[in-house]
Amino acid sequence: AAVVKQQAHYAAGEPQVVEILLKMVNRTLVSLLSFMSFARTAVSMAYNFGKASSRIPLVFGVEAPGVPMKPGGKYNEKESVPTEVVEQWAEYLKEQGVSRTLCLLKQEELDCYANPGYASILESKGIKPSLVDVFQSEAGDKCWAAYQEAVESGEKIAVHCSGGEGRTGVVLGTLLAKDAGISSEDAASEILSTAEAEEVVRKVGAAKLDKLLKDNTLA
Repeated sequence: AAVVKQQAHYAAGEPQVVEILLKMVNRTLVSLLSFMSFARTAVSMAYNFGKASSRIPLVFGVEAPGVPMKPGGKYNEKESVPTEVVEQWAEYLKEQGVSRTLCLLKQEELDCYANPGYASILESKGIKPSLVDVFQSEAGDKCWAAYQEAVESGEKIAVHCSGGEGRTGVVLGTLLAKDAGISSEDAASEILSTAEAEEVVRKVGAAKLDKLLKDNTLA
């Protein structure tokens, strides 16, 4: 009789044990998912990397390696950005499947990179850079040409200025507007909403999109 009572006691306790185990498993899964989400966000935020829009799936925005000439930043002097910083950035892009860049840096920003320089380092890593100063003439056409080359070859292209926010947002918006045949207002809104979803920062307004589209330069 004692054995029967003991077995009944264990049987009665089984649902509680199972419930406790399920709660522990659930908490572990929630913690794991939270960590994975944090890790993805941390990596994206590290380089401000994210897609531009689902309508132009080969295009991404990103900050420049070292973020040169940033007010109060670390690399504001000529040849101050170490080669290793550019190489690590290039490796990150390759991990994301990116094989082209559209660099919007001005010459004084490019001068911040140590020899052999931004373009040479990327080429040595198997990434093809296109350099376009958006404040120079025919900048809009040059950006579009770099994008078209990427589309024709089926390669992902990362667009960047220094911080990957302002000039990057404008160029992403113009590419979207031209490719999708939508207004500057709609393109700017879509770039911003996608950036929010990607947890990255872009800054773009319809007025600057119109200027680059109509004047072919932001100057």
